[in-house]
Amino acid sequence: MFKVFKYMLIANIYKKAKTSFILVFASLVALILLSFILNDIIKVSNGMEVYILLGIKWVGVLSLLGVVGYNIIKIINIATTPFESQKASGSNDLKKEHILKKDTLLTKSDLILRKYQRGI
Repeated sequence: MFKVFKYMLIANIYKKAKTSFILVFASLVALILLSFILNDIIKVSNGMEVYILLGIKWVGVLSLLGVVGYNIIKIINIATTPFESQKASGSNDLKKEHILKKDTLLTKSDLILRKYQRGI
């Protein structure tokens, strides 16, 4: 029973934060590629270019780590929020009460017919 609940919870979190998971994965792949590519370029360059390339590398690495950190915090916030907020259910209850207060419940086709009958 606990395993089923755990997998349902994980699936629910993934469904809500799918873009964050994708961004974390893509950022990690980009981070690895950036490190390998710029390391190779730094090895073959010489002079002042090395310092510029090192600066570019670390700005890129730190920005990608920032994106990863932001998305991980976003996933944690989504995981720790309750499943349903009370505000959303309260507004649905008000709409339901408003509809049930009506004397006659009309379908969309009834409303369209009534609109055109008034116009004629």
